[in-house]
Amino acid sequence: ADGELDYDPTRTSLAGNAEQLRFAKLGGGLLRFETSYQRISPGFEANDLGFLRRADWQSQATWGSLQFNKPGPFFRHLYWNVNEELQWTVAGLPLDRWVNTNVHVNLPNNWWFHLGGSLGGLGTVYCDRCARGGPAVRTDEYFAPWSGIMGDTRWVVVPSLWFNGWRADGGRSYAVSLSPSVDFRVSSRLTASLGFNFSKNTDDRQWYGNPVDAASVTHYTFAHLEQRTTSLQTRLNFTATPNLTLQAYAEPFVSKGDYSNVRELNNPRAASYDARFKPYPAAGEPAGFNFKQFRSNVVLRWEYRPGSALYLVWQQGRADSEQERGTRTLFGDFDRLFGAHPSNTFLVKLSYWLDR
Repeated sequence: ADGELDYDPTRTSLAGNAEQLRFAKLGGGLLRFETSYQRISPGFEANDLGFLRRADWQSQATWGSLQFNKPGPFFRHLYWNVNEELQWTVAGLPLDRWVNTNVHVNLPNNWWFHLGGSLGGLGTVYCDRCARGGPAVRTDEYFAPWSGIMGDTRWVVVPSLWFNGWRADGGRSYAVSLSPSVDFRVSSRLTASLGFNFSKNTDDRQWYGNPVDAASVTHYTFAHLEQRTTSLQTRLNFTATPNLTLQAYAEPFVSKGDYSNVRELNNPRAASYDARFKPYPAAGEPAGFNFKQFRSNVVLRWEYRPGSALYLVWQQGRADSEQERGTRTLFGDFDRLFGAHPSNTFLVKLSYWLDR
């Protein structure tokens, strides 16, 4: 709302531009690097061609990497990367300043070990989207470490484990997630995977809503959120013949949480975290949520002649949403989810190659 942009509700299309400059060394030797500048104007819109995360954005970024491809005393391969990025709006509002380093080591037993982390929110930076159309809100420094380990990919059973962390808002907000998975290479024709993800998220400045009172004043509210999310992913790939394949994917997903301490913006650009907010008694008793979803996709592909193929697709979705976290266990939530009415979609696609 406090951006230097005009809003025209009568427009039916947008116009803008995007530019990018890059200077890089991407091959050969020990050192690789890239430095770049990108700019996307406020009116640029290219979602018909792909996915555009946001417009009204500029970025200067540099990446450097030392790549040791000759085996050493404790590794087969070792890659060490260092990154930095500055982001701001086209009008010059600083959005983020961060630095990152990460190391990837291929051990002598052919296992992989990964470790990295980012330190961001450096200096005076703002979030221009957090209030969902409201004023830009100053943000504080954050730290986001991560690590992972992956087994020998030559094995029939390949385990892996990933960890992600996040700490922000002076320790008021933090998150952690664990993602163990197992890949099965049964044969050259049959592969499968099973993955599990659990995350715990505490967010002290989660957007809560923009209610308008009787005097037509908009209140930009935020709340403290305690959230737990659990998901299970399964994949199957089977190649019956070079021309006949089957792929399947399924994922049940449960996310639930509670809101508390609802506040509204007071002085959103204040240096002090507490000064940015003030109490919002009109919120009443904060609500919670328990959202469950199941998604699956099965695709049979038959190339009945070179360049021509028949696709048979079955998609199933289930969803259930409640306005409170509830006391059910994870298995109880899954039981309720699979008791929900399914939505089934069947698709057939036929292509034929016209050969002159």
